[in-house]
Amino acid sequence: MNRLSLSGVFIALAIAGCSSDVPRDGLILDAIPGPDAGNPNQMLVWNDVLYLQLNDMVFGSEIWKLDDSGVSRITDIEPGEGNAAPARLFVFNDELYFTALKEPYGRELFVLDGKKDRLVRDIGESPNSSSPVGFTEINGILYFTANDDKVGYELWSWDGESATLAADVNEGPGSSNPSWHSVLGDNLVFSAQRSGHGTELFAFDGSSARMVAEMNPGPSGSRPTELTVLGDKIYFSAYTPDEGIELWSWDGETEALVADLRPGSDSSSPRSLTTHAGRLFFTASHPEYGAELFTLTPGGSPELVRDIREGDRDSTPQEMHSHGDVLYFAAEDGTNGLELWDWTEAEGARLVADIDEGSMGSDPHAVTSFNDEWVYFSARTQRFGVELWRTNGTRTEMLRDSWEGSFGSTPNDYAVMGDRICHSAADEAHGRELWCLVHHTAEPILTRTRP
Repeated sequence: MNRLSLSGVFIALAIAGCSSDVPRDGLILDAIPGPDAGNPNQMLVWNDVLYLQLNDMVFGSEIWKLDDSGVSRITDIEPGEGNAAPARLFVFNDELYFTALKEPYGRELFVLDGKKDRLVRDIGESPNSSSPVGFTEINGILYFTANDDKVGYELWSWDGESATLAADVNEGPGSSNPSWHSVLGDNLVFSAQRSGHGTELFAFDGSSARMVAEMNPGPSGSRPTELTVLGDKIYFSAYTPDEGIELWSWDGETEALVADLRPGSDSSSPRSLTTHAGRLFFTASHPEYGAELFTLTPGGSPELVRDIREGDRDSTPQEMHSHGDVLYFAAEDGTNGLELWDWTEAEGARLVADIDEGSMGSDPHAVTSFNDEWVYFSARTQRFGVELWRTNGTRTEMLRDSWEGSFGSTPNDYAVMGDRICHSAADEAHGRELWCLVHHTAEPILTRTRP
């Protein structure tokens, strides 16, 4: 394949005169000096290097890296002040891939190999973007959804040498919009639309795509979502007129309704499907309990974990994160507001901490594992706003007040880099920029304990 070499890459930017001046803790880089924001995001740690998207207002939005030698910009995909806006960073075949905007191609797939970034293929054919998404590897092949402006959004593949249309699921110019890509055995399983059938469940075996389940025959479709593999089955939410939106499974041969948790045509709407400790956990609406946390083991039936907000009122568990033998999630118990909870086999579901004491709730989110013991996350208090927190299930600590007062720095885009957790955060003087915190030297500002 002919690959396009792009100019102006790997131009290092020295910070504060030399790389040794780059701090390990605190504000790492003020990409746009003053209150304007560099808006770092899309963070990925690979081979002990942090890659991210950043805008310095000189070269626009490009890929940067942070390593032991400092901070440097490594691409100039859209030369000058143009914004390439790199996104969806991932690693395949020991190379860094991402999507980016580049004239005259639009948004396409790129690869960073050493010091060169290269266009994989102009799938959309200039100037139309193919907007590739849903990157999933199976048997050494990368699959994704893209639009070539001929057959619409369909399934594509990349083997490291050539990008080709894998399947035109909805034949002709109409898009099938493959989504929720998952791997079950040797099958790539996904939700897609086909004329006359609506959106149903499909599988691609490496040579052809076939509809493997049609829960709602006819043009409306069952609209499968939340595809999640547990054991030898894939679980998902799907709609039928008789049962509404409920939990279904497919074992490679046959689809089956797992449970009608809200009997009749009303929907339980299973969501936030998460595998943990050999089980499937999910939120579903039940006529007796409201929206609560449910679980099932392979071959079993869904069971209520706990009626966190007693009665038919919703606790709406969300932000589920599997960490060793602990499942963390946020839930509303009607007393403490939306707070951090956890589940273990031994203790069941319990409130971790009332972070924003009282009934307002701290809205914990972006939970990220740091090591075997600790997870980091963002949470809000009325006094400090949204700031950086961590917990080990026993002790819950606020570690930084980056934007002093009640404004909150709203940390996000967490990435673990050795002994540091790096993230974006905003303060009044610098706008939203790149920050890191050294785990073992961090001193808590505020501590909460399990009630």
